Amino acid sequence: MHRRALLAMPALLAAPLLGGPALAQDWKPAAPVRFIVPFPPGSSIDLVGRLVADGAGPVLSQNVVVENRPGAGTLVAVQAVKTMPPDGQAALVVANSFTVNPNLHKPKPYDPLADFTPLALLVEMPHVVVCHPGLAANFQEFLAKARQPGQGLSFGSNGQGTSQHMGMEHLKLLAGLNAQHVPYRGTPQMMTDLLAGRVDYTFANMPDVLQMIRERQVAPLAVVARQRHRLLPDVPTLAELGFPQVISDSWYGVVMPAGARPEVAAGLSKAWLDSLNRPATRAKMEELGLDILGGGPADLVTRIQRDTGVYAEVIRAANLQPG
Repeated sequence: MHRRALLAMPALLAAPLLGGPALAQDWKPAAPVRFIVPFPPGSSIDLVGRLVADGAGPVLSQNVVVENRPGAGTLVAVQAVKTMPPDGQAALVVANSFTVNPNLHKPKPYDPLADFTPLALLVEMPHVVVCHPGLAANFQEFLAKARQPGQGLSFGSNGQGTSQHMGMEHLKLLAGLNAQHVPYRGTPQMMTDLLAGRVDYTFANMPDVLQMIRERQVAPLAVVARQRHRLLPDVPTLAELGFPQVISDSWYGVVMPAGARPEVAAGLSKAWLDSLNRPATRAKMEELGLDILGGGPADLVTRIQRDTGVYAEVIRAANLQPG
């Protein structure tokens, strides 16, 4: 199972650098900017996209219009933006899946650094392992059931090749779980089925399940992080439970089509980062369990390179195929 390679993955997890973009010149967009979100409304990435879009508009002296274009594990949106002109009138919110798809699909659908210009690394958040309350009350009970022979359990994700999917495949390999992946087109439908017991468990973005945990609609089993989270201090980490190698988080960044003039890319980068630094935006994101990164283009390049290597190994070891 290539266990040695999997165990070595944490060495790739260098902390992101905290840098800013080049100073923008006087460039301003000529019309409202399209801000493409590759997931449906109601997801955490949609929430982050709308928060930063609201603040970027005044910086750019234009409206920023959020467009939700879900589908094919984000490929629908990514392929659409790839072919748009690099004139600053369109930008794309990206997440970990941006680095998964080039390794998962053959032929390679895009190159994240050759076909796009990185603009900003916005936020990250840990994943929480949650299950239907009827399945287990803690991780040990879950593990016992997930290792039983027979039909096995089912785990839902917000799409084939997303960070949640990769994290669950990683745990499945390391813990020897008997479980099958059920991909969805986004988080809301997947969580509806989890609450109804139609899927057994998931790795969820913290903002998507905090209220459900507080209302005991789902059972929190573990946080995938190096240390316990301030909003869930009673929930152990996977590292505490014996699986420190599992990599599963979500980060969101912004890119645009490759080929932009430097002042265009710098102007957009500044707009997203200025928006992220608004006190009201920061307070809302921290309340939801988001960790603000506020990194410039170089930081996003570093994160893309990190995850490309990590996910390529998970895909190979688990023999994953496009859904």
